[in-house]
Amino acid sequence: MATMKDRVLEVALVAARYGGSWWMPLVLLAVCIVNVMAAGALTFSVGLLQVMLFNIVVLSRKYTFFLGPLMLSIGSIVGGYTYVQIMKTQGAEALLESTGAKGSDWLAKATGYAEDYGVLGLLFLQIVPIPIPTAVIVIAGMVAKMDEFKVLTVIFLSKLTQLTITALVVKYVSENQTPEEFIRSQMDGGAAEDEKKED
Repeated sequence: MATMKDRVLEVALVAARYGGSWWMPLVLLAVCIVNVMAAGALTFSVGLLQVMLFNIVVLSRKYTFFLGPLMLSIGSIVGGYTYVQIMKTQGAEALLESTGAKGSDWLAKATGYAEDYGVLGLLFLQIVPIPIPTAVIVIAGMVAKMDEFKVLTVIFLSKLTQLTITALVVKYVSENQTPEEFIRSQMDGGAAEDEKKED
């Protein structure tokens, strides 16, 4: 029986053939929105697919690789805006419970950063190497009584900057590999590269 990793790899390898298609960034956007709306609950399936599609879009495009970071940033804003609206309509308790954040220490710390440092606190939470879901950033900003426009702007601009740098790094470290070769090398832990070198 195939594992979730194997299934996602199969889908990604098929998608790699279409990385340069006009519609592939839209697929990445749709997957990102699903992942953001799940508040990190589907990290090992949808999140993994999102990473692979991001790599495919970035590696398949010479001059329009920035569409990958842009689509993920737009997806985060769509999710962020939705979470802001939920928070504004007295749905804060339900949102906190559904994300598992209610009464958690890390939400208290995130809110503390937002209250104490404002925009810089949210920016820190966004760029820290520990993956923090968009929902938590929005909740922290809204609980700290920050302006929703500022919260969404921080999310968009920090994601766009961070992901553009990531895209440039991916293009550099891939050493002109095709998206399919790059995905195989990442998923197999380099086993595919070792086999090529032996042949």
